[in-house]
Amino acid sequence: MTEKEILICEMIDDGYTLNEMSSNLWLSPKQIHQKIQKLTNNGYFINPIYYDDGNIKYDFENNYKKHTVNISLCDSTKFKALVISDIHIGNELENLSYLYKTYDYARDNNIHIILNCGDLIDGNFTRGKQLISDIDSQIDRVIKLYPYDKNILNVICFGNHDHSAYECGRDISLALSKRRPDLINGGYGVSLINIERDQIVMSHPLNSISFKPLPNKLILEGHHHKMVVKINRNNFLINVPPLSDLCFGNQENPGMLEMELLFGSGFIHSGHFKQIGIKNNFEIYGETNLEFFLKHENLDEKKLILK
Repeated sequence: MTEKEILICEMIDDGYTLNEMSSNLWLSPKQIHQKIQKLTNNGYFINPIYYDDGNIKYDFENNYKKHTVNISLCDSTKFKALVISDIHIGNELENLSYLYKTYDYARDNNIHIILNCGDLIDGNFTRGKQLISDIDSQIDRVIKLYPYDKNILNVICFGNHDHSAYECGRDISLALSKRRPDLINGGYGVSLINIERDQIVMSHPLNSISFKPLPNKLILEGHHHKMVVKINRNNFLINVPPLSDLCFGNQENPGMLEMELLFGSGFIHSGHFKQIGIKNNFEIYGETNLEFFLKHENLDEKKLILK
């Protein structure tokens, strides 16, 4: 173990954030992240802890869960995030300006978490035509052109187009985790987001893997390329609009959701959702208030996969 790696381990034990380690060691956050990845590859179980102010801390643990992300709140009464989906980098209808606008909106509104519901790349099949068909080039395009801000974290639930690359031997989640500490792997198909004593779910249907039903949850789902809110006695399902010009339906527009969840005693009791169009200026298309009356039981990812 090198001297820098020893110092990093000591700082992890002392509770330093990624940005604090960067300042103390005169290395960029990306360089610190790469050294932590090297330690992980050498057998150390180092799990990240994400904070809703954009900070990352680390902890030594004895296991790793690939579909579970823990977010700690600085203010235990509320959690605010932007929710996006279906960027489809590589498709001719990608529009990276929408992504840059999302970051501008986040900075202007003091938002540090972006929840990405999948289809980050177009993969090996498409609707329409592809600007870039080579999967490695699509992934490189994400690494180089996806905006970076040391105070903004993205949790990504990878979708069916992302998974098509995995089926071709290209694991975008692994490629990003090596190069971009701000682009957090939430797993393929479903992500369990633990917040305080509660849990929400991000999902994106896959072609070859099925998951068990997710009762009693707030579910943010990509893939459908249109904004829809569905409520039944078992869960609240919100289909997220696309952040690209791949819009399905005559009335749909590219955009995002601004989400604020309110907590009491560690549990979510209500939420406010704002659909924001992004094509020209930021335009509010609709707002929804939800009261949650759910059984607050956290799911274990080991029990989710059917086949």
